[in-house]
Amino acid sequence: MKQHLAVIIAGAFAAFTFPGGRARAGYEPPCFIDGCRSANGRFVITAEPVGKIANHGPNQWNFVWKDTQTKETRTFPAQGVSKGQVFGQLYLAPDGETFALFNHVTLWYDGKSDMHGATKLWGDKPGYPKDIKHEAFSRRIIVYKKDGTIVKELGICDLLNPAELDSVMTAFTRVHWIESYPGLNYRMTARPTYAFCQVSPDYTVLEFHAVKVRGSKDNLGRLVRVSLTDGQLLAVDAKLAKDQTPIRSFVGPDHLPDDEPKTRESFIPSLDPVRDEGKLTWSAPPSPVELKLVKDGFKKLDTPAWLSSEKCLAFTDLDTGKLNRLVGEKVSEWRADGGRGRVGPDGLWYGLVGGKLVSWSPGAEPKVLLSKAPGDKDLSLNDLAISAKGVLYFTTLKDPEKGRVTALNLKSGTATVCFDAEQHPELANPNGIAVSPDGKSLVIAVSSYKDRRRAGLYRFALQEDGAFDVAAGKKAKWASPNAPDGLAFGPDGNLYCTDGNLIRIYNGAGTEVNKVRIPQGSGTNLTFGGVDGRTLFVTTDKQLYAGAWNDSGKK
Repeated sequence: MKQHLAVIIAGAFAAFTFPGGRARAGYEPPCFIDGCRSANGRFVITAEPVGKIANHGPNQWNFVWKDTQTKETRTFPAQGVSKGQVFGQLYLAPDGETFALFNHVTLWYDGKSDMHGATKLWGDKPGYPKDIKHEAFSRRIIVYKKDGTIVKELGICDLLNPAELDSVMTAFTRVHWIESYPGLNYRMTARPTYAFCQVSPDYTVLEFHAVKVRGSKDNLGRLVRVSLTDGQLLAVDAKLAKDQTPIRSFVGPDHLPDDEPKTRESFIPSLDPVRDEGKLTWSAPPSPVELKLVKDGFKKLDTPAWLSSEKCLAFTDLDTGKLNRLVGEKVSEWRADGGRGRVGPDGLWYGLVGGKLVSWSPGAEPKVLLSKAPGDKDLSLNDLAISAKGVLYFTTLKDPEKGRVTALNLKSGTATVCFDAEQHPELANPNGIAVSPDGKSLVIAVSSYKDRRRAGLYRFALQEDGAFDVAAGKKAKWASPNAPDGLAFGPDGNLYCTDGNLIRIYNGAGTEVNKVRIPQGSGTNLTFGGVDGRTLFVTTDKQLYAGAWNDSGKK
């Protein structure tokens, strides 16, 4: 028998405020109705889908009641969960005669996602609902008999007093009417419900905190207790037997090991949540790199590059306009006029010196390759990559609606604008850039500062002459980090991308397979180097980090 239902859903909303936390853009936790085993272990209630489950409904579910001693099984249509985002938990009484559904999440469905739908819920009097039977307010707690008939339904208006009802918050299509317990957060717990309620060990009494009244100095809202056998509200000061006194349910860690969709989606809950832990069926492989601080106190670091001939790392501090180098564990200034730069397949350093794009071998004079880019008054360069075929690609961020990628043929000296974001707004603010190890594709990190929904990694197939089809490459993201910046291919052939305080690792299909945490600061760029090419160097604004790569996390 299925212990739970977890329907994986990829939401289409941008980031939104949600009871207990803030959800990631483009993701909503899976719909589910988790089952329960009675305290004596004899009876079990679970939920099963009927057909395909949609994100916001309408949907159909069946409840399955079972007596494990007599083997009697009853299946009947579920009521009260046909619309909206369902984060439900079933509670089964010891005698198996009744069970209750608690579904505090109140995202409702009105034809199609309506980003302003919450305004439709309120009447002429501020703070009061126009229709308390609306899915957003009704059927938060439903008590059923074992044959599926309903004993009692409780909506938000049945559970809150007028002052609390006036404090209910609507945001987009969500209704915030219940407070999480201290130290718990719906994003970090395996199920959102875990943060919002307590339940008695016999599963007959539910407890939660109502929304805080506006202006109240209390840390939590009023405590509410409900009988899960008949739906009656209980006095919170009434003395209850030990097995009827609500306690922290859903035993186990307060937080998931990481805040990732894959982790939440793989969680299998216990049928007895006050006694047994659930389990995770998926866990991230160990990180292939543990970063250690090399030096702190810089202004704005970027573009680390390893020079094999010098056995050193070159990196720039943009605020001081200086090119620094790391030899062993010693950092020193290398050039007072050096800017962003990378090392090409020929071992030369390519970058900005004195505001010009040059190739440079330490000890020799820099060779000027380009004094200004096509269409620019000066040479504006953010990041660059050099192919084995002698084409240097560099990105220009510009303002939040612009940016471009330019290709410089190192043999002919000809510079060509590959694309300009004024003509291709989907690719605004091209940032990090990297050529694949086989030389067949170019990956560009598009930051899209004005519209973060377009931010991501785009992969373009390179032609023999180094050109690429912009229209074909921009049709779909190759990968979807939240705020991509620097890029580098690793010794495992995977692509490493800085994304805030993370380095996300993508395989050849653009699937995220692992990540590395940056101890402090937000990653600006990265590269692999060291005598064996297996050391990852990472820059933030103020810190330089390094860590030895290993294949323990390879997937």
